Amino acid sequence: MSYNSDNKNVKKYIESYNASSKTVPLVIDRLLADLKDMQYPKEEIEEIILSMDEALTNAIQETIRKEHNLNIAYDPEMREITVMYIVSKDEFEAVIIDHGKGFDLHESIKKTPDKTSFDYFDQITRYSYEKQSGLHVRLNGQQISLKGIGAGLKIMCAFMDSINIDLIDKEKIISDTISPVTDGTILTMRRKRRY
Repeated sequence: MSYNSDNKNVKKYIESYNASSKTVPLVIDRLLADLKDMQYPKEEIEEIILSMDEALTNAIQETIRKEHNLNIAYDPEMREITVMYIVSKDEFEAVIIDHGKGFDLHESIKKTPDKTSFDYFDQITRYSYEKQSGLHVRLNGQQISLKGIGAGLKIMCAFMDSINIDLIDKEKIISDTISPVTDGTILTMRRKRRY
């Protein structure tokens, strides 16, 4: 099911897609048209498109990777991602739900400086510069700011005002850790108009 609003002041879109690389250009083309209709400037459009492309690609890759890691024959008809976005004259918001293995908070925590390491001071320097105040992961409802995150999230953080990541859990609805029952991620990103 697809919902699309062609209101003059707000563009809304929601659709579920098979976890396939064909999905990215479909969503990006639609979003590009909606951003242009809302008269976003070229630079701002490029920043939003880059962030959305990164988020979609991650969602698709994680959904496909989970199937392969569980030794399940990948069937794109069975695993979908859901994309929702709202573009208004004042802001952009997107939510992408995937069925991957989830954002691994513990792996990110491992990137914190190790005081027993020979390059401890270099690690501290890198750690402090990599802090992204706009990115948060919720653990048991509490938001935790992360450092040492991957390149894709850094790209999104550079262009978005806020990014929230929630883990979907088959047993608890929202999980605080990655586990065999983690069934995906809900990524929400927001940005106010810059220009």
